[in-house]
Amino acid sequence: MRFLAWFNEIPDEELMATAGGKGASLCRMSRQKLPVPEGFIVSSSMFNYFMESSDLSGKIQALLNQIKWDSNASLNDIAQQIRKLISNTPMPLQLAEDIKEYYQALGENVPVAVRSSGTVEDLEDASCAGQQDTYLFVVGLENVVKFIKECWASLYNDRAIFYRHEKGFGNFEISIAVVVQKMVNAEKAGVMFSANPINGNKEEVIIEAAWGLGESVVQGIVTPDNYWINKGNYQVVNQYIAEKETMVVRLSEAGGVKEVPVPPELSEKPVLSEEELKELVDMAIKVETFYGKPQDLEWAYENNRLYLLQSRPITTLS
Repeated sequence: MRFLAWFNEIPDEELMATAGGKGASLCRMSRQKLPVPEGFIVSSSMFNYFMESSDLSGKIQALLNQIKWDSNASLNDIAQQIRKLISNTPMPLQLAEDIKEYYQALGENVPVAVRSSGTVEDLEDASCAGQQDTYLFVVGLENVVKFIKECWASLYNDRAIFYRHEKGFGNFEISIAVVVQKMVNAEKAGVMFSANPINGNKEEVIIEAAWGLGESVVQGIVTPDNYWINKGNYQVVNQYIAEKETMVVRLSEAGGVKEVPVPPELSEKPVLSEEELKELVDMAIKVETFYGKPQDLEWAYENNRLYLLQSRPITTLS
């Protein structure tokens, strides 16, 4: 039973069950030599082993049985108790040692993103992406282990528990993997769609861009620049350059992120150059061609180099 694996090591047929939606996509793109930051998967089987070896499954089921489904307060309270139970349970020593070995292979105290990857997220018929957690600029082994457990605990946040209840998924049918990946300290970042989900036009790429980390766009903290671009000739069909007031950047050497004001000289300046727009359109086409269907992508630039942080199918396209 393999608990940890680099992005290029998990066989295709095992990807979804082992690495979850987000992890599987990153593994596939990494194998295609697409510009994905280096990282490894904490497999769903490690989470399952942690739950069994710590005797948590029975305790969690007993708590779930107490939920009054017509009461938000009841749901929130039980969810909080379950998450605390997971967070406070020590990581078995051998698992912590194995994680340490992989983390150190990425570099000495390198900042990483620790990202949840549910085994049913990013599916076209059951998109529950965003229900679990992501932690940015995590530094040091103890913090990596701590936030892996926080990602595991997020499988039992109130939204995720309620979603599974509504969809009829059993709580123990679903597992969770975690992506541990070198952090991109982005100067500019955002999302893009390889087809236009607003009007259904598959010949248009939509790009949203902001200064700093892409969390500001993904979390809706800022109004980003917005471009609609024709795939065939790179013609900008529609463009909105926002007045950008806030950006998300690294908090400190110890890790974490913070919101800061955008420098005045950047506030009304377009985030992306013409060359970057073309590079992003080409990348959107390349990833869409690889997957054979329109994609919703997260991207970032650090030191003028483009990185892909995620790709999932566009679920709203008819």
